[in-house]
Amino acid sequence: MSQSRIVPGKGLEVNLGHAIGAAFGESSSLVAVLVVAMFLAAGVAGFRAYRRPYALVTRPASTGVDLELVPPVPESRTMLQLERALLFALGGYLFFDRAFAWLHIPGLPLFVGELVIILGIVAMLSTNMRLGGIIRRSGAFKALLGYMVWGALLLVGRITVYGQDAIRDAALWYYGIIAIFVIVLLNSRPDRITRWVRLFGRAVPYFLIWFPIATVIDALFDEVLPVVPDSTIPISAHRTGNMAVMAAAGLGFLWLVDRDSEMYSERQRVGLTALATIVLLFAGMKNRGGFVAAALALAIAAIFLRRKRSEISMVMVGAVVVLLTIGLLGNVRIALFSDGREVSVDQLLNNLTSVIDQDAGGSRQTSTTAWRLQIWADVLRDVTSEFPLTGFGPGPDLGERYGIEGIEAEPLRNPHNSHVGVLARSGFVGAGLWAMMFVIWTVELLLARGRMLARGKKLEAGIVVWLIVTVVAILVNAIFDPTLEGPQVAWWLWAMLGFGISLVTLDQAGRLPAMSLIQGREPHHIRSSDVTEGMATLG
Repeated sequence: MSQSRIVPGKGLEVNLGHAIGAAFGESSSLVAVLVVAMFLAAGVAGFRAYRRPYALVTRPASTGVDLELVPPVPESRTMLQLERALLFALGGYLFFDRAFAWLHIPGLPLFVGELVIILGIVAMLSTNMRLGGIIRRSGAFKALLGYMVWGALLLVGRITVYGQDAIRDAALWYYGIIAIFVIVLLNSRPDRITRWVRLFGRAVPYFLIWFPIATVIDALFDEVLPVVPDSTIPISAHRTGNMAVMAAAGLGFLWLVDRDSEMYSERQRVGLTALATIVLLFAGMKNRGGFVAAALALAIAAIFLRRKRSEISMVMVGAVVVLLTIGLLGNVRIALFSDGREVSVDQLLNNLTSVIDQDAGGSRQTSTTAWRLQIWADVLRDVTSEFPLTGFGPGPDLGERYGIEGIEAEPLRNPHNSHVGVLARSGFVGAGLWAMMFVIWTVELLLARGRMLARGKKLEAGIVVWLIVTVVAILVNAIFDPTLEGPQVAWWLWAMLGFGISLVTLDQAGRLPAMSLIQGREPHHIRSSDVTEGMATLG
């Protein structure tokens, strides 16, 4: 492709991305150099953070901690920029899914997510952070670092052979740096926890309204609307499974976090719950995996709701009954989706029953289920017999090896299951660290929840369960769809993981601020800026 052209009235126009790509030869070589530099910079930043000494800070007796090793991170302009960039990216992935994920510098494989990661590494290098105490306190943080180090070791030996493909496959672990960014930001300013929770709460009605609209736009106009520049992805590209997962996260917020109706009145919460139920049913007609993931996550939420359990059940069941009645009496059948599935009660029932009985959903569901199970079995067999410790590693095209064919513009490289993908790319060592990380994280959060309830911190305890419910929904959905290889879901998973680690360690250190969902109602608490000033005074 030409790197420049003559434009009437504008003279010579230069395609900077292609010019840079040509200067470096193959784009994969440039990407390899950039990624190696990023990993080295991240390693240096992490080593500096771990080795930096601590100061002793005297705490008031009211905090329950007389003397504590406190690891504050002094604020800097780059930290504030990182916070804004991170929240912007998470919001973009939430509302615009794959289309936002594919935004990049034309001619170069540097996407929005990678640009934020570069900014985050710069912020870590320029900040006097101290993470050693957090690492020592948190078993989940240790498992996260172990998983990432193992993935980096596997990448080192393959990046020169497979180039950009190896880097793409390494996203299963290197997106974990998002969790570290979240930990650094919340350790710097614990009051960010309340602000971020409020931001998500305010976004709930907007994305619940947007999701059905986005699905209809994607179904009807995907061939008419333009694509993301320098890609084949339509700007309307959304996955209904991702919508179902985030709808479950929204429901979890309404009933677990805002349980005392601080942000939304009882009437508003009932209306939003009915709307979320519509989103879940709508998604279930297209994607059974997302629906099952959301249902399982909400079942876990119901265990912790107790007195609210009957209320949310009544609202959701009522919405389901009304919608099913309208669908059956009106014989509603709308051929909306391009793959032959329709908006109807029969389609929903067929999809749901096919989860239990693969022969009940028709020939399409039956063949899809059998195809996936066979691929997973083949991957497990080959990894066990050929590469038990390391797996295939990043780089090899597993889609080509196992005949995995996708219906979308981008070919599939992985076995249509992110957890099987972890096993395939990092062996049983990586899969073990992956499972250990989430098990330890969940146990530490539940223990923290017990401590919070003992001190009357109901809001904080609700946030803990909300995090668990959301992560469960994401992980279950990843069984049916390789969602964790892309940033639009993976970033939310890693952000929630880092959020949970921060809650646990800040609570252990006595630095978790008192919270309220209504701005200006927080009880008095020691702010991290006060502690930072105290440390500066101690010199």
